[in-house]
Amino acid sequence: MYRTAITLCVTCTLFANAFTFTNAQENGKQAEGTVKTDMQPPWVTSLTQLGESSTCVASTGDGLLLREATVYKLEASNPTELTPLYSHPAAVWQVVSSGDASKIASVDYRGNLGIYDAGKQPPAAKGAPWQPGPDAKLTVHEKVFERWCQAMVMTPDDKFLIAGNEAGKIFIWDIAAGKVSKTAELDGHAVTGLVISPNDASQLAVSDGAGHIHLFSWPAMESQGKIKVSDETVWCVAYAAPGKLLAGSSDRNLYQADAKADSKAESVGKGSDWITQIAISPSGRLAVAEVGGKIHFPQTISGAENETASKYALGNDSMKATSGVWALQWNSAPQGDEQVLVGTRKNGILVAGRSWKWTEPPQKAKPEAESSQADVTKPAEEMKEEETKASPKEEPAKPEPAKPEPAKPEPAKPEPAKPEPAKPEPAKPEPAKPEPAATGKKE
Repeated sequence: MYRTAITLCVTCTLFANAFTFTNAQENGKQAEGTVKTDMQPPWVTSLTQLGESSTCVASTGDGLLLREATVYKLEASNPTELTPLYSHPAAVWQVVSSGDASKIASVDYRGNLGIYDAGKQPPAAKGAPWQPGPDAKLTVHEKVFERWCQAMVMTPDDKFLIAGNEAGKIFIWDIAAGKVSKTAELDGHAVTGLVISPNDASQLAVSDGAGHIHLFSWPAMESQGKIKVSDETVWCVAYAAPGKLLAGSSDRNLYQADAKADSKAESVGKGSDWITQIAISPSGRLAVAEVGGKIHFPQTISGAENETASKYALGNDSMKATSGVWALQWNSAPQGDEQVLVGTRKNGILVAGRSWKWTEPPQKAKPEAESSQADVTKPAEEMKEEETKASPKEEPAKPEPAKPEPAKPEPAKPEPAKPEPAKPEPAKPEPAKPEPAATGKKE
């Protein structure tokens, strides 16, 4: 049996230069067509999906925070086409929606609360575009939260808004009554994040600028104590599971802690910049962003046998946006865990998508897919390869400039053998000049 592994490939599509703006309403009527402009993409400060529709809304700001700002609607499939929904007197920092998308609420730099009633219209079908009714209207409640608010949530029953301002004050807004019904004071440090526990909605967790997470019962709003996370600001907080919290800090760590007073916060990984955003998909998939633009997709790791909740760790699964990240939103319909919308400081909305592929065993899978072509070309290629790889012994030995076999010395044309200085045949002694035989000369 083959062992297989699955790898997450994350890709980022950037839409930055040609944003398209349309008008939601013009003199009470739907605007026709779209207007393309070379405007700088807006600074996107938060994102939320409208119910189970395919439509999202984005709050925006401007470098000048007291300047009027806009809340846009957009389709997750085309985040470059932004339709202004309504405006705020100042930079908008948070936008949220009711479960049925009938109401949208936003809060700005001055503490103004805007509530947009979508009017009478049937709820959008799952995965279908959302549209406001013809009687949709915006109501702005000026400075009801007193000062700059960067955190706000709507309760699961859609009856209340909970907001926190820079002075450390929490407000409970009764939507039906149109007023603040309750407040709570922290330690005077800015409220940076708010989240209600999943499933039972019985607890509220609040992060602050002093490195704490404060816990309150909901809806009684009775204090349940706090958790010391860091000596630096805790920018965001989320429930990874019932009773388990995740938090991101200025000290660049992602922390995990039990949701009870004085529990110990443990770092599960360290990034390269402030960790300011945490987003969890409906199925529990986690995305974490740094203000500098890096996005992580932490992996779950095994804990002790008696632990029921997942533990997370920052690993190598990350990517880098082209500018600072200020908002994350999983697109829950229809892509589910496959797509994350990313709100940035300078490049509008980016889309991070993922795809799966088999990574083991790569060698076996590849030849099977290419066998037909390989079979056709293999013989000739192999022949060449064998010829080049063949050992010298097997090469149709280009007769090495034949090391003349110790040349069977051709019966060596005996070099006209330097006639050995002919052993002078024992020189037939020259018939010795016979000494003049005694001639008998008389003397």
